[in-house]
Amino acid sequence: MEELLEVGSKAVNYAEKLGADEAELFLSLENHTSLKFIGGIFASRGGAVKGIKGSLIKLAEPWIKKKGVPLITSGIRAGVGVRAVVNKAMGFSSVSSLEESQVLAAVEEAVKIAKIRPPDPNWVSLPEPRKPSGQGVFDKRILDLEIDEILDLCVNCCVTAGDLDKRVTQTMAMVSARSLYIGVVNTQGIEVCDKGTFFTAFISIKAKSGDEETSGGDFLSSRTFNIDLRDISISAAERALECFSRKALREKYVGPVIFENMSWSELFSTIFTYGISALNVQENRSVYKDKIGEQVAEDYITVIDDGTLENGFGTSAVDDEGCPRQKTPIIERGVLRNYLYDNYSAKRDGKESTGNASRQRLFGTPSYANQPSIKPSNLLIMPGKGNLNELIGEIKEGILVKGSLIGALHSNVLTGDFSVTSNNTFKIENGEVSYPLKPCTVAGNLYEALNSVLALGNDLRSFGNIICPSIIVKRIVVST
Repeated sequence: MEELLEVGSKAVNYAEKLGADEAELFLSLENHTSLKFIGGIFASRGGAVKGIKGSLIKLAEPWIKKKGVPLITSGIRAGVGVRAVVNKAMGFSSVSSLEESQVLAAVEEAVKIAKIRPPDPNWVSLPEPRKPSGQGVFDKRILDLEIDEILDLCVNCCVTAGDLDKRVTQTMAMVSARSLYIGVVNTQGIEVCDKGTFFTAFISIKAKSGDEETSGGDFLSSRTFNIDLRDISISAAERALECFSRKALREKYVGPVIFENMSWSELFSTIFTYGISALNVQENRSVYKDKIGEQVAEDYITVIDDGTLENGFGTSAVDDEGCPRQKTPIIERGVLRNYLYDNYSAKRDGKESTGNASRQRLFGTPSYANQPSIKPSNLLIMPGKGNLNELIGEIKEGILVKGSLIGALHSNVLTGDFSVTSNNTFKIENGEVSYPLKPCTVAGNLYEALNSVLALGNDLRSFGNIICPSIIVKRIVVST
């Protein structure tokens, strides 16, 4: 990693020689391997192949189910993002190389852009050095994983799910292993580096019974190597199997809804994280503007962003501007306490960054090709009491929403309104799950929901940067 800092130091010095008032280099070196395995499609189970041929397929099933289609992506990705400031104007350029001549060419481009852009009246300066209090999470076992080992993990995922029930007709597993090294150097004196490892697994299931088909999925995200993926394989299969014999709601339902932790995390990560961004507050794009110190949720709700959390998916020594990660209370007993800041928004308010600058994007470009924006590190909703079954027991009549939600990313992040489709929804009667429902539209407002939470579970689970329990909301609209 010292080589990254050497490249960065030369480049920021070069930027100053070209006339930059300030300059920053973000350097990234990533080693990644992803394998998607589409498991054996058991035609005999679906009834597509009958007679003697079908019987032969059944005999060969132990062999067939271990055969599938592996799709492999593997390689090393390296690059540099350059920010140069001239007269309060920012220029940005990036290059997918760590070779010195190409890095210096990117510096020239960034300085050139800065010189022709108008000044930003809100710009103060790049961040100054501060000593990190934590460190990243690095597991050498992830770095050393071979493709054959990852393939075995995927195959075993598919076989485990397929063996659970003969109604499982198709399986797909995907495992990704990634190691990342970053360096940040700027003209204010920051010169830091960090490293981390990331392990993710996902499995998707299709099942068939008669003419009815269902699907289910589950996943795992970790900073350390996890060789036992049976739990998510079984969970994915059970999510598909429990949805047979679906019924439609007789009429539109308005009342208590239990969101399983997975379902709630998708809404929370899309809407709430937008609202607590200091930049969105400053630009009048957040419902939380001027709400510090006010009650914004039920008094038993506490939300913390903790970039130092042990083994957290977003844990690191520094953020993507070189500012130390920290623990920041967002909501304490229902009261809004803080927003999340990067360097730009913090200096705009006369504060210090909370260590929440991120160059990661959900889709598309590599981190070095992006300028930093405000993202949570590990956003944690503190748990309540009772597991999911105990929460179900608290509701005489209601709806249970499980699994992934279709359309969560298209929620209205300004107002908090959402209308999503749930394929794993269930009717609750007399404190028990009564029957599965046909795909439902689930609609409400996340900010209003936080003020009408009836109970929080204790079933905390990590979904990348979001860690949350299951939750009961007093009033949500559900229809089929």
